[in-house]
Amino acid sequence: MSADPVAQSLAIALQEWAVCCSALGDGRVILAVRKGGIHERGGGFFVPEHPRFLLLPTYLHQEPLRLQQAFVADHAAVKTDPAPGSHRLSLWAETAMVWKVTDLTLIQGLGPELLWSAAEVASRFAYRDEPWLYVVALRVMRLPQPVVIPDSPAYAGCRSWIPLATTVDLAGSTPVISTGRFEIRLDRINSVLNPGRPISRSMNSLRASRPT
Repeated sequence: MSADPVAQSLAIALQEWAVCCSALGDGRVILAVRKGGIHERGGGFFVPEHPRFLLLPTYLHQEPLRLQQAFVADHAAVKTDPAPGSHRLSLWAETAMVWKVTDLTLIQGLGPELLWSAAEVASRFAYRDEPWLYVVALRVMRLPQPVVIPDSPAYAGCRSWIPLATTVDLAGSTPVISTGRFEIRLDRINSVLNPGRPISRSMNSLRASRPT
């Protein structure tokens, strides 16, 4: 899978824990969970503000106690920023599917497909006294070479979407896991979050679903 002609470069990034970016980059996980930054269209079709985006690692707030045990060792490798004053971008992602989940037990049933601990997922699920989460499947791509950009005060703060002053070329990007493996995992995740409703292969690459 490669970038299509309508998106050969990107200047928008999703800020995510460095440990999560690492796990997405090696294909150990393909999911993110979000409370906002996604819009609902008619018929329960959920669309992120930006369907394609760079992954911008952040080192704020990530703590080993907020991770599943399998990812605690990964945190030790990326717990601090190795180059303050700059950002190293090596990954970008395309949203493959979005589920709005109102049953916490369904999300917890994903097990090792999730990076976060059960307590962290429950906390995010209950945030703002609104019991739901968007679970987002990401098709992650690796740039042919990392791109290092200078930090900016405009990038600071606990925000999801970060407009970048630098445009990053996507040419030569490659998927971190094969299409076949990705589709198998997508089906498995969908069977947990949306049992009895298989994914239609005739749908566009951006899919969305409302669990029943």
